[in-house]
Order: sequence, then structure tokens, then C-alpha cells
Amino acid sequence: MTNERTTSATPPSSTPPSSTPPPPPTTRAGEPSSSTPPPSAVGEGTERTTPSHPFDTLVIRPWDDPLVEQLGFDPRSSYVERYWTSILGPSATLLLRRLATGLEIAPDGFELDTVAWAQELGIGIRGGKNGPFWRSLDRLARFGATQRNGALVVVRRKLPPLNLRQIERLPPHLQQAHHAWTARQNVRRDPGTPSEAA
Repeated sequence: MTNERTTSATPPSSTPPSSTPPPPPTTRAGEPSSSTPPPSAVGEGTERTTPSHPFDTLVIRPWDDPLVEQLGFDPRSSYVERYWTSILGPSATLLLRRLATGLEIAPDGFELDTVAWAQELGIGIRGGKNGPFWRSLDRLARFGATQRNGALVVVRRKLPPLNLRQIERLPPHLQQAHHAWTARQNVRRDPGTPSEAA
């Protein structure tokens, strides 16, 4: 296994991966999960020989979930910023937004330079596998935004609406705001309401 690591923090769009991994195991979107996807046949990432952090590079692949992609929210949306940030935390949310941009540039996936990305996100790579970058990555997997197996990370391009358990974890004012948001969505979907008839 080579010790060379990539130097670019921007996902390369000119050399997309030649294949995509098998779909990750089915999990309930947004719920903590300990399952991981199967390893990829190509692009296994570069593992470090020093204990400072696990990998120099990660292999990012899109997570194809047609239902969530139809009904969910882009990680860069105002919904995710306002409500999901309280669940994922700010660092994990920012990381997911950057991953979404990377997959927009390279839809089939890309290799991520962990040191460069951590520095750009302002969280550094200190602390080894328990450092803020790796904790953020693990938190995304815990709540179903990603699936990870070693250096392979499969990433959702959309996040679903919060479920009831997650809504109850929000601060009271955000719970109220989310209930109001849900009510507005129900009104828009109901063709028999006066607002729709007008």
C-alpha cells in the first residue's frame, strides 16, 4: 500500500472512478446505524503508516436512494442548515455540505485528501482517529447520512425530513418552527384547502 497522498482538496472531475460500489445496506434514513457498505473493488484510499490519523485519502461514492432523493433535502438547503445541524452538529453538517458539492462536481465519486479538507473546514486533523474531522465523519455515519467501510465512504446526496424522535431532540423554539413548517407543507399538499382553491 502506497504512502503517497493526494495534494488537491478539490474533487477531480476529469478522472471519475471507473466503477461504483455495490449499494450500501438498507437502513432507516436519519437513524443511528452501525452497518457499513461493502468494500469497493477500486480506489481503496491511502492508509497512513503513522498513527496520527487513519487515512491520507478517502474514496467518496454517491449513495443512490431514489426515495430519499425524491423527498429529501440537499445538504446545502436552509432546511438542513436550520434543523439537521442540531442533530449532526456544525462540523459534521459543514463536512456533508462540502461532500455534496464534491459529488455535484464529480457525480461518480472522487478521492478526498483528509488533511487538506480538515484544514479547509477549520477543524484540523489533530487527535488521530478521535480528532474532530474523524468524529464528524463518524457522526454522519451514525445518523445515516453516510456509510463507511475503511477508506470507502458512501454519501447521501439528500437528507430526509427529521423523524419524530429527532424533532423531540431539537430546542423548543426549533420544535415549534418545525411543526409550523410541517403544517405549511401539509396545506400545500392538500388540494382542498382554501389557499389552494384560491
